[in-house]
Amino acid sequence: MKFIDLFAGLGGFHKALVELGHECVFASEVDEELRNLYSSNFPDMKCRTFGDIRLARQKIPRHDILCAGFPCQPFSKSGYQKGLEDQELGTLFDEIVRVLARHKPQYIILENVGNFERHDKGRTWRIVKQKLIALGYDIKGTEHISSGGSGLISPHHFGYPHTRERFFIVGKLGKLPERPLPTINRYLSTTLNDIVQPKHELSENDLYETALTAQQLDCINLWNSLLSKMPANRVTLPSFPIWGDELDASYPFEIQTPYATPLKSLKLSLNGHFSDVLVARNEILALLPSYARTKQKKFPSWKVTFIRQNREWFARHREYFTTDWISKLHSFPASLRKLEWNCQGEERDIWKHILQFRPSGLRVKRFTTSPALVAMTTTQIPILGPQKRFLSQIEGLRLQGFPDSFRLPSSREKSFRALGNAVHVGVVKEVARCLLTT
Repeated sequence: MKFIDLFAGLGGFHKALVELGHECVFASEVDEELRNLYSSNFPDMKCRTFGDIRLARQKIPRHDILCAGFPCQPFSKSGYQKGLEDQELGTLFDEIVRVLARHKPQYIILENVGNFERHDKGRTWRIVKQKLIALGYDIKGTEHISSGGSGLISPHHFGYPHTRERFFIVGKLGKLPERPLPTINRYLSTTLNDIVQPKHELSENDLYETALTAQQLDCINLWNSLLSKMPANRVTLPSFPIWGDELDASYPFEIQTPYATPLKSLKLSLNGHFSDVLVARNEILALLPSYARTKQKKFPSWKVTFIRQNREWFARHREYFTTDWISKLHSFPASLRKLEWNCQGEERDIWKHILQFRPSGLRVKRFTTSPALVAMTTTQIPILGPQKRFLSQIEGLRLQGFPDSFRLPSSREKSFRALGNAVHVGVVKEVARCLLTT
């Protein structure tokens, strides 16, 4: 069958459907560099690849399948979540509607972020579904299990070592088959060893681009030194984030915030350090963690819980925190003074796992799957603990199901943004195979 690839990006839809024997007759991608790469990676598309869909709509030929990973930033938790109200990107869904209304292809395959269904309390998904149904399509989405659906789809459900839950929409003129979406297996065993490049395959430029900074190395080693001193039979590592700034902290947080606490009481709460000193409130607040300085009367309940849990945990295990360790911790910026240990029951060696530096802290997860590659920021590219380096671009391609030979943008930053925006080739193949062959 013939298909079109809208908001094409790197061409994940194209790669998947061509491997299933279908033919791409039109592609649209607004980014010039990605558009040129698309023609380079798929040479037969040189005269079939166009820019802004709003300007190229009239050039779309007859087709049987419409594929689109329509812009996800309006719906992403990482973005502003403006959804269909986004003046630039949200309205691009209506371009899909116009193409469908004119050409009436037999099938639709759409992809978006996992948050899509719940955006605006479900209103966005209801509007999208209503518009597609009004055109004569029978529609099915990968709705959350809590909504009565089969759940979001992720590469790791099909044996790929990448946790990347996405919302898929499939449609057909007339009636969909009884099972239009693939059956997923949430318990498949995966390992990142399947995508790791051995060191001898890395160029000098690869080694340079994937190297950790001295500060990042020091941060990981400092947290690791703490974990190595904590015997598993005596110290349970918490499931909540460890906030290093709560070690020995005493500012008020349960009844009211430091901002709302009377100045005299605030001074006394800080172990009496300021009781006899004329210090302004803003000077005291400046000494507190950034998350404790907010100008509000009460902290949200989740923050109160995290602070309480941290103080109780630190108090139980205070013996493991030496003056030297604390001093080194405070030499790091705030985001490096937090640790998220998501490896309960695993070996307490951070370098054995997959890591990410996030605003919420250093996150440590099992070396089974990579966290999702994201387009909104390149500061959260995963770190391969056993290799003590960031992912390479080829490893990024492998995580998204592309071949090693696939050409990427000119810079590492642009490459990972493009990979973060891409659809996973293997997942699309599973979805398309199920929809088109049943």
